[in-house]
Amino acid sequence: MKREIVLIEWADSKGLQRWEELDEIEPMPPETCIAVGFLLDDAPEYKTIALSVGITQVLGRTTIPIGAIKRIKRLRY
Repeated sequence: MKREIVLIEWADSKGLQRWEELDEIEPMPPETCIAVGFLLDDAPEYKTIALSVGITQVLGRTTIPIGAIKRIKRLRY
C-alpha cells in the first residue's frame, strides 16, 4: 500500500533540569523541529508519521499535536 510522505514543521517544548539564578534566566522559546515521514494518521487533532513502513510493520512513529504544527508539505515520490 502506497502511503503519503509529508514534511512537518512544528514547535516543540524545551526544558532544563538544573538550578538557575532567577536574575540570570534568559528567554527559552520553543524549538522549531522538522521531520519527514510516512503519514499514518491524519486526524483532526494530530498527525502521526513513521520513519519506515513495511508490508506489515512500521518503525519510528511520532505523533504531533495539530496545535504545534506550523506547516505540512506533501512530498512526491
